[in-house]
Amino acid sequence: MKNPNDANSQILTEILWDDPAVRTEFIKHFRSQANVFAQHMSVATAAWRTLDTGIGGSQKLAFVSALVYTAITLHVRSMKLFLAGELEAAGNLFRQVVECMALALLCSNQDLLILSLFMKGKYSTHKAVKDLRAHAEEVGAPERAIKDLEKGRRFYHQYSHPTAITIANLISYQERGASLYVGASFDHGKLELYRKEANARANLAQTFVSFIELVKTNVAKWRIDVQPN
Repeated sequence: MKNPNDANSQILTEILWDDPAVRTEFIKHFRSQANVFAQHMSVATAAWRTLDTGIGGSQKLAFVSALVYTAITLHVRSMKLFLAGELEAAGNLFRQVVECMALALLCSNQDLLILSLFMKGKYSTHKAVKDLRAHAEEVGAPERAIKDLEKGRRFYHQYSHPTAITIANLISYQERGASLYVGASFDHGKLELYRKEANARANLAQTFVSFIELVKTNVAKWRIDVQPN
C-alpha cells in the first residue's frame, strides 16, 4: 500500500468481498480434509438431533443441547474461515469449539453445579477444559479425549491474544522482503502450517460423534421432574 488511495482500495476490498483466489488455493490443497470434515460433522449433526428431541420441557437439558449445537456450528464456521484464509478468526473459533465441548460434557453431569452456574452467568468458561480434567471420572471422559482438548486449547489460545503467530500470519513467507498481507491470504511458504491446521479440524470432527454420545449417556441418567410437552 504505497499511498492512502491504494490503502483505501485494499481495505474496502478486504471488508466488502471474499477473495475467491485464496479460497481456491486452500480447497486445492485441502479438499480431502474438507470432505472428511463434512462427512463427520454431518453424522454429528444427526446425533445431536436425537439428543435435542429428548429434552422435553427441561430448560437445563435445553442448555446442554444448545452447547452441543454451538460446538458443531462453531467448528463448521472455523473450517469455513480457515479455507477462506482468515487464520486468526478461524483459530479463535477453534478455541471456542474446544471449550464448548468441554463445557457441554461438564454440564451433562446433573450432579455437578457447573450447569447451574453457567445458566446464571456465573461460570468462567475459559476454565472448562481444566475443570473437565478435574471431573473426568464423574463425566466419564476418556484420558485421550481430555489430552486432545487440552492440547487444542493450549495451541489455539495463541489466536485469542496478540502473539508472534498473529504477526506471522500477516507476513509473507513466500516472498523476500517486507511483503505484508492486509487480510485473507494463501502463502505457499506456510503450506505445512496450513496442513496442520486442516488436519486438526478434520481430526476433531472425527471425535464429535463420540463426544455427543457421551453427553447423551450422561443426560440419560438425569432425574427429570418436568414432563414432556
